[in-house]
Amino acid sequence: MKVWSVAGCLLLSACSSQPVVHVFHSSLDDAGQHLLINQLEQANINYVLNDLPVPVEYTSDSNTVRLNRFPADQNDVLISQLSEVVRALGYAGLNVQDFNGEYHRFSEGNYGLYFPSDRAQFRLPNVVHSHDCAMDPFQIELSTSGDWSLTGTATKGQWQYIDPYLTLIWNDGRGAMQQAYQMRSHTVQTRFGEKPAVTLQVMGHRSYAAIPIFNCDLQVIYAD
Repeated sequence: MKVWSVAGCLLLSACSSQPVVHVFHSSLDDAGQHLLINQLEQANINYVLNDLPVPVEYTSDSNTVRLNRFPADQNDVLISQLSEVVRALGYAGLNVQDFNGEYHRFSEGNYGLYFPSDRAQFRLPNVVHSHDCAMDPFQIELSTSGDWSLTGTATKGQWQYIDPYLTLIWNDGRGAMQQAYQMRSHTVQTRFGEKPAVTLQVMGHRSYAAIPIFNCDLQVIYAD
């Protein structure tokens, strides 16, 4: 695929009959990018990742994602799919615009998807600890690849985060189980004084027998 600059605009040529979505994702953190790619691939969308900065004119509304299209393109199915993708990342939806000859413009069959650069995002900690739990204390490591592991054991699975909800998924080979948690930011009193904390509270039931760690809340306390 060729990319070139014409009079200050980015002109992208279609390379196949299938629509191509050029994704400007640099404002997303590692977890957001991982979830984005998963969502695009699950929807079978033909995409190209692009690290170029997003024009500030495309980010006036930090709660929506800008979609530029060629004026003749009226692919309602693709737009509906992309709307679901961005909602899965916690955005309200798409701001669909025909290109106007300024900033980035696209040839027929190409779309530009721009994630706003000024959206405040919560970054998950690397490790969370059990809280409000009947079993012995434990900790779970959350990797940027979207995997989690129970420290000191072979127990592991996948995680997804859509603000403010964390979902842990575990599969023992007979089927997947999952637990959802809602994030709550607050402060706690420690021996070093009052400190900010995040508690991830169980949203589902607390009666998992196969994986009892799913019965517990999770928490992290931030030191200065």
